Amino acid sequence: MSTNPYTGKRLSYDGRLCTVRYQGEVQGTKGEWLGVEWDDPTRGKHAGEHQGAKYFDCLHPSPTSASFIRPTRPPDPTHSFPSALKSKYASDLPTSSPTFEDPDVQIVFTTSPKNVPTPSTRPIKFGCKVAEEVGFDKIRKQLAQLSELRVVILDGLGMARPEVRGDGWVEGRGEDDVREVCPKTVELDLSRNLFEEWREVASICEQLEKLKSLRVDGNRFRDTTLSEAEEDRCRRAFANINFLKLEENLLPWEDIARLTHLFPTLASLGASSNLYTALSSHTLNMTITDLTLEDNLIPSLSAIDSLAKLPNLQRLILKSNKISEISSSGVSMPVFSSTVAEVDLSFNELSAWSFVEALALVFPGLISLRVSHNPLYESLQAPDGRALAADDGYMLTLARLGNLKTLNHSPINPKERLNAESYYLSMIAKEVQFAPENMREQILKSHPRYAWLCEEYGEPDVQRSANAINPNSLAARLLRVRFYLAKDKSKRYEAEIPMSCTAYTVLGMVGKHLGIKPMECKLLWETGDWMPAKGRLVAFDDYEGESEDSEGEANVDRMMREVEVVPGTRSIGTWIDGSEASVRVEIDSWA
Repeated sequence: MSTNPYTGKRLSYDGRLCTVRYQGEVQGTKGEWLGVEWDDPTRGKHAGEHQGAKYFDCLHPSPTSASFIRPTRPPDPTHSFPSALKSKYASDLPTSSPTFEDPDVQIVFTTSPKNVPTPSTRPIKFGCKVAEEVGFDKIRKQLAQLSELRVVILDGLGMARPEVRGDGWVEGRGEDDVREVCPKTVELDLSRNLFEEWREVASICEQLEKLKSLRVDGNRFRDTTLSEAEEDRCRRAFANINFLKLEENLLPWEDIARLTHLFPTLASLGASSNLYTALSSHTLNMTITDLTLEDNLIPSLSAIDSLAKLPNLQRLILKSNKISEISSSGVSMPVFSSTVAEVDLSFNELSAWSFVEALALVFPGLISLRVSHNPLYESLQAPDGRALAADDGYMLTLARLGNLKTLNHSPINPKERLNAESYYLSMIAKEVQFAPENMREQILKSHPRYAWLCEEYGEPDVQRSANAINPNSLAARLLRVRFYLAKDKSKRYEAEIPMSCTAYTVLGMVGKHLGIKPMECKLLWETGDWMPAKGRLVAFDDYEGESEDSEGEANVDRMMREVEVVPGTRSIGTWIDGSEASVRVEIDSWA
């Protein structure tokens, strides 16, 4: 066979990439076979076994990642870098003359055989409109200017550089073939090709002096080791690259970490879809500020403890893993650098508020968090037993993390934080109210921000009663509300409303009974809680000088806390706590 198969050889059949894992006989059959592991783990029929006998192991744990094929089966041809580039960006275009018709303009694409003059140079007209004539030779000429390409994508083109494997790179084989065709390349994508050694990638990059971004996803390297001299040569080759992606390579973390040290200015690294369950102690290049480990199998934050050593890390993407806890039993909680400001934990397996609260300790510099699509938010319940919506989970999350400025890609404004924190404080009060008296201290300790919230908004009044309503009863799901018009207090309306009623529904009811257009109503729940008038400087800023008793007035200046019921589909129980409430109705004439 011309391909000379060996363990670790990369091949392609009908565009499907694979790696040779075995060569030899298979019991119960005649002749030799190649045992291959497909890059697509659903492509095969087994995992390296036949009739109960194991012949080879696969990197991917899928039971359908391998096949046996005959060595005589011809593989797809292999491309060099120049041939792959030309096939992608300068291939022959069709010679037919497709026509695009538009009711207003008609553009006719035409081609002419070489050396055959066109019959006329007069413009073609359709009525009073002149057709635009574009020659394919002109387009081909533009595409063929490979030397001007800045972004080069050669994904899945069956490319390899066998001439530089082993000592070939040291001997300088093919050292100018890339520079000659696309010397101005800034971004390069070499994903899903037939590279076997890291030298092949380095031999390309060292010829591209302006290269800043490199993607090598989906290449299954059998050898990433380099001599000391080769490592020095790699550092020169990768000197200007600050963006690197090594996704779906299934490389051990040790290899990933070692490779990053070959990039002196590396800032962003992607190592997603590599089936990692834990990261070894091998550290990445300290220059990294942005790290993506999406779509792996990481179960806890302690499993990536080695990343806490990165002093410049700012952004950590852990989306679509299996994270369910901060640390496993017997392992201390990791503490990351205060430079880590953005973390993505969406699509994981978080199920407890204690995890969310601990994030403030694990990431002391955290200001941007994405935590949506976790089990925690799928079955939220209030202390009185009623179900909570996704919006409630959003509010309770930002209230638990006082430094957040962005949650689930939404900026947090001061008014939203005020509503969320007061809502959270009321939920803590409810939890204490419906729990046995001897559980009070334990409950309050489970809310690390409780003391701060009480200092900021005042301690909530927890009222207990021997005749307390069963939280699972119908009465517990009804809210008695007294509405009154702000400009005319004689206009009142009182009703029992299910807590599940949306704010829109309540606005409709109030508007109908008070004779106001619903969207002109502004509903303000008067909580009855008094707090310092934070930020109210009118008493002093309107005067040029200070009075003798201004300090005393500042100490006693207090105002009632009010919560606006914002029009929307959120339930009224989201905004109003307790079983009774007084709501002031104001008129927004501009609405």
